[in-house]
Amino acid sequence: MKFNEMNLKSEIVKALEEIKITEPTRIQKQAIPIALEGKNIIAQAKTGSGKTYAFSIPIINQIEKGNIPECLILVPTRELCKQVAQVMKQASKYLKNVKILQVYGGVSINPQILKLQKGVNIIVATPGRLIDLYERKEITFKNLRFVVLDEADRMLDMGFMPDIQYIMNQINTSPQLMLFSATILEEIKVLSQTFTKGKYTDINVSKDSLTVENTNQYYYLVKHFKDKYYAFVRVLRKLREDMTHTLVFTNTKKTAMWLKSRLEGERGLSFKIEMLSGDLSQAKREEVTKKFKNHEIDFLIATDVAARGLDIPNVSHVINYDVPQWSEVYVHRIGRTSRMGKKGTAITMALQDEYRFICQIEGFIDKELQKAVLPPRAQGRTGVKNRQSKQKSSTAREILPF
Repeated sequence: MKFNEMNLKSEIVKALEEIKITEPTRIQKQAIPIALEGKNIIAQAKTGSGKTYAFSIPIINQIEKGNIPECLILVPTRELCKQVAQVMKQASKYLKNVKILQVYGGVSINPQILKLQKGVNIIVATPGRLIDLYERKEITFKNLRFVVLDEADRMLDMGFMPDIQYIMNQINTSPQLMLFSATILEEIKVLSQTFTKGKYTDINVSKDSLTVENTNQYYYLVKHFKDKYYAFVRVLRKLREDMTHTLVFTNTKKTAMWLKSRLEGERGLSFKIEMLSGDLSQAKREEVTKKFKNHEIDFLIATDVAARGLDIPNVSHVINYDVPQWSEVYVHRIGRTSRMGKKGTAITMALQDEYRFICQIEGFIDKELQKAVLPPRAQGRTGVKNRQSKQKSSTAREILPF
């Protein structure tokens, strides 16, 4: 089945064809026909599965001409807000009746108020700023026909569930609900049951393949903590030629800063390194993200909080410098590569006493990770420009997940 066979407006099909999208992904094949029937959807779909188009296309296909919000899409981060809005703009390129507004914090609220006053019919929003606008009486929910919760599990992780419940309680109409999440947790089930009165269709395209099939997943086991960084550098030297676009995750901002500083002192790696942390200004975050997307940066170090909502195409490698504390986090991290059917590699650096976390991940994804052999040591630890920083750096120990 192709998009031109799904009873969509010709303008949408034309816009998709222009960006070389002609055949729906698995989640799109299942969700779009059901959404076009007006049914509520609770969908479990992994990152990179094409879920944004799965809800955007049927909404755009049914949106009416008007200046009052008909559709509300809630997302956990500013970055995801921008990405969802961009997808919807691409798909609605030839539809003049679609007016999309991005609503998120960290920027002035006044331009958003002005756009609301001019009239929009689709709002993509983070919960906090949306509530602010609602309580100022700058936004109304009385004409909503569609409500989407995107990356619902991430919103739960980030503590947004009370905000989500507050927003949902203000909606007095009976809009169509579309909820998308990589994992469906109990709180998400309860919310869905309450809002839809139990009337929804379950879609699960992650049950048999929770992680991306095209991702080569393996781990290195390091005996001592003091050897971890040097083992990591040996892995980088071995794989350098293949690492065209690498995303490295740490468990803490402190470790991310330390790792960036150490790697910038390594001779011969020639990475263009940058870091993404939660305390960066919105302008700086956008600058770093744009550079990474445009390959001006080829090695990005990030924490989970900072990287939420990032949609970066063509990531060749995802590396867990720190083993994630939760198996679900592992799934989200490695989902940054092998997007839309492309191949990628996921590497995890684990200490021997963290092996139990590897076992937990394997149990969660129902797949065995391949154990790789560390490259041999070079004679002497060469390559660090500032030898005097070695002793000092060793005190910046990562916070391990136990």
